[in-house]
Amino acid sequence: MSSERWERIKEILEQALRLEPEKRQAYLDSACRGDADLRYEVESLITSHEQAGSQFLGAAAPEVLQLTPPRALTSGTKIGRYEIVEQLGAGGMGEVYRAHDKHLDRNVAIKILSPAFSDNDRLHRFEQEARSASALNHPNIVTIYELGRDGTSHYIAMELVEGKTLRELLVSSLLPIRKAIEIAVQVAEGLAKAHEAGITHRDLKPENLMVAHEGLVKILDFGLAKVASPKGARSDLCTTSLTPSGLVLGTVGYMSPEQAGGRRPDFRSDQFSFGLVLYEIVTGKRAFRRSTAAETMVAILREQPEPMGSLNPEAPPPLCWVVERCLAKEPEKRYFSTGDLARDLAAIRDRLLDLQQRHPETRPSNLPIPGSVFIGRDKELAAAKGLLLRRDVRLVTVTGPGGIGKSRLALEVARDMVEHFPSGVYFVPLAGVSDPASIAIVIAQFYAVASFVIIALVAVYYVFERTPDAYQAPAGDAPAEAGGPDGPDAS
Repeated sequence: MSSERWERIKEILEQALRLEPEKRQAYLDSACRGDADLRYEVESLITSHEQAGSQFLGAAAPEVLQLTPPRALTSGTKIGRYEIVEQLGAGGMGEVYRAHDKHLDRNVAIKILSPAFSDNDRLHRFEQEARSASALNHPNIVTIYELGRDGTSHYIAMELVEGKTLRELLVSSLLPIRKAIEIAVQVAEGLAKAHEAGITHRDLKPENLMVAHEGLVKILDFGLAKVASPKGARSDLCTTSLTPSGLVLGTVGYMSPEQAGGRRPDFRSDQFSFGLVLYEIVTGKRAFRRSTAAETMVAILREQPEPMGSLNPEAPPPLCWVVERCLAKEPEKRYFSTGDLARDLAAIRDRLLDLQQRHPETRPSNLPIPGSVFIGRDKELAAAKGLLLRRDVRLVTVTGPGGIGKSRLALEVARDMVEHFPSGVYFVPLAGVSDPASIAIVIAQFYAVASFVIIALVAVYYVFERTPDAYQAPAGDAPAEAGGPDGPDAS
């Protein structure tokens, strides 16, 4: 979280806590102005305040309001035996940096506890994160190297994972089913290892899952982990929970019913959160997202999500059944062990791979090879792909004057969408067509065989279109357009 974002949250929270509860909703409507994530953050803090009562409040004001993110460490700063290279991110209880371990000549990630969180309880939780993760040795769980202190700074040195968080991947586009299942298998196997050791993560979400460039998935951030002795055995780790009974901890949109209801969760709570993550990976939609944090928690406790198959017909029924079992409201209706969950997902992955090898899909394409590297424009790329993956959208247009990169953007979108359109992705160049009456004939030659067509109208009007066999709109529905109200003559 950036300093600017935190200051905004703090400002809204401070004002909201000064208001009577019945006046807060109207204030948040105005202050957050449709920013759902901002509202989630503020309402989560309000909920924690109301649940914890005096534990959350200082004598004069809410403790959280006094937390100003410290100035980021600069490159070259020494902490322990590590030299800071750059900041990677900030959140929860501190900042994360890329650093270099001079003794072992390797790059690491350093998580530094913010001085504002250095009270005994939070320091204990910070140390618990390191001990919980370091007790686990698994390729899908981040490796902890050291828990240390340099002066007044407490830090954790851990494995540096080069890649993107699952959240970052989901922002850019909906993942292909095969990749979604592969990620799910790895997360489930990592969770199974943690649960066998008696460790419950309690804050599983896309932000805490890192996907390395080579495809390896790592579970991060055991800051809310609860440690218990597995199967009645004595554990070498502390089994004391820092969470008072009835206090809600976790991220609202990914809580289990037990967490939302203030009950003590066990490993099956992680299965529910995992089900929510998998639901979002496959459908591109959060299962229980509502306009406020309170409404989201009620939905988690009482409502059922929209069936996955109706949101993504490509989702295999066995995968839908696994997610439905994970999202059972009663913990006893979920998996008896997370190892069983991981095995079910691995079987689905292997079966899907077997079918693809027996009946390989061909995805014909005539896309030209780009003459340059595509740099930037992530927002436009994500917006175009997001529209094309919606089942109610058949037509997307990109308009603008010549020379602004419409062709390059269109080609990059098409290259990324090949896996989603088995019948093929085609580029229809019309720059050489001199007779307007021939345009429809040229387009029709490709339109008859492709499920995805890019049409270039002399660098003025670009169209991405699903063909009727790829999507049948309900009677009376008109194709959706994006990109400008003026039609083909836009410039």
